[in-house]
Amino acid sequence: MRILMTVIIVLAILLTATVTNPTREEFINWGIAEIRGQADSDIERIFGGAVAAPMLEVQTTMKDYVFFTVFTVQKAEEEFNYLGIYGTFFNIN
Repeated sequence: MRILMTVIIVLAILLTATVTNPTREEFINWGIAEIRGQADSDIERIFGGAVAAPMLEVQTTMKDYVFFTVFTVQKAEEEFNYLGIYGTFFNIN
């Protein structure tokens, strides 16, 4: 009985991870919100969001692993990696 319960819990966790695995669009929207949140003025927020969207579109690649996704943003010679899991993003550099 205990093994069956453990299997059910693990399957529920994996199913939830699969259903909430973020998309590329969700990552880009999150990235724009992060850039706007770091801006010091309203002008920077407006222009930062306007510039960030096309830049993130071009610079972002993703690897989907069903339960989670790894997003890579290539900026100049730097590479930033983010883990997308359960609808949330974490910097994994």
